[in-house]
Amino acid sequence: MKKTAYLLILLLTLGCSKSDDTQEEVSVCLEKNFLETFVVEPNDCFTFKDRPGLTFTFLGFEPYTKTHPSNGPHAIISTRLEEGNETYEYFGSMVYAGHDRENPIFSGPVNTGVKKISYTIFFDTIEFTETATQFIFHRATVRFGYYDSEFDRNSGVTKSKF
Repeated sequence: MKKTAYLLILLLTLGCSKSDDTQEEVSVCLEKNFLETFVVEPNDCFTFKDRPGLTFTFLGFEPYTKTHPSNGPHAIISTRLEEGNETYEYFGSMVYAGHDRENPIFSGPVNTGVKKISYTIFFDTIEFTETATQFIFHRATVRFGYYDSEFDRNSGVTKSKF
């Protein structure tokens, strides 16, 4: 009887000593090269072989609500860059649809940066679902590289200040 009670107490102690609630989630970022094409979904993070210590997290999209036929549909992009002890979150970058209203394609560059170093994220394509009232964005094919001034001529890109 004593052995059964001892075994029961031991099992309860071990069972209660480790709780999944107290363990921190460890985020594993995928490693890429600059200008390598890859797919991002909200909350995906990436590090770069070409730039040790830089972490890019794609925070996500905001859906576009159709309000007026003359408004240009666009995807609103949110990102986070981390390098060392500095973090820069950027909300509100826009990537517009092409001029073909019947078959819109969302693509374009977004400029961002951290530690006074600017980068350009090239959104090659953004996958979406179109409803009667919205464009709902799911994931994107992107390339990440150093800032390129060629892409300052608007096209929906807002320049970042550091």
